[in-house]
Amino acid sequence: MEFDLEVTIDRPVATVVAYVTDVQKVPEWQESAESAEWIEQGRRFREGRHFMGRTAELELEVTALELDRRFDVRTVNAPVTFAIRHSFEAVEAATRLRVHGEAKLGGALRVAAGMAKRQAERQLRHDFDRLKEMLERRDEESPSDRPPRLAKK
Repeated sequence: MEFDLEVTIDRPVATVVAYVTDVQKVPEWQESAESAEWIEQGRRFREGRHFMGRTAELELEVTALELDRRFDVRTVNAPVTFAIRHSFEAVEAATRLRVHGEAKLGGALRVAAGMAKRQAERQLRHDFDRLKEMLERRDEESPSDRPPRLAKK
């Protein structure tokens, strides 16, 4: 099963890359992620996920990291084997993020491959739309939307 996605985010590449590669932020923008933490900083991480009525713990490794250009990961211990390639490209002041994923389904998911693919694609699109919204919304609050600051004595 393969999927491709592209989204343009109105933020500089460095900002988008920093957020996407901070695995502890994954639960903030990916709906199925319940937790995420580094096992070995910059090399291996663990995620808790809930997808299609099932909960699973996944261990992933970073297979490529090129400053402001690329971030690739693959599962090393998970019920589903997958690899995801993220590429980042500056488009004027914005960032074009391209995502390519490949997954091998086993067990019960193999029987429901078509349904799993459709749900995964919908979820992925939703997650990256949420990422775009979150990053573009940062620092755009009007001063009246911010909580008041207390005066220093």
